[in-house]
Amino acid sequence: MNETDGYAGLLALATPVEGNPPGTLVQVTVSVPNPSQLVLDLSSRQVLTDARVLLCGTIGSLVLLDLGYTGPLVTRPPLAACDRARHHGKRPARASEG
Repeated sequence: MNETDGYAGLLALATPVEGNPPGTLVQVTVSVPNPSQLVLDLSSRQVLTDARVLLCGTIGSLVLLDLGYTGPLVTRPPLAACDRARHHGKRPARASEG
């Protein structure tokens, strides 16, 4: 999983992943070898999955698509992700300007 590119930023989990509860912020990258998969950087390891496990609003979905993600999307309200990100002093992923 070291051949990755397309860092999408911080997104919150919508479902538990590898023992991490929903709402946990994870670093998300689109996989280069398989753009239908995302690489979630968890504290203990990296996990390949798709966007169905993420709490991803419209902007987060656009970020993933802009980075070449071809897997399934489930658009959810971004409020929980924004609140958690503000608590950590970080901002969730945004669509690229330009």
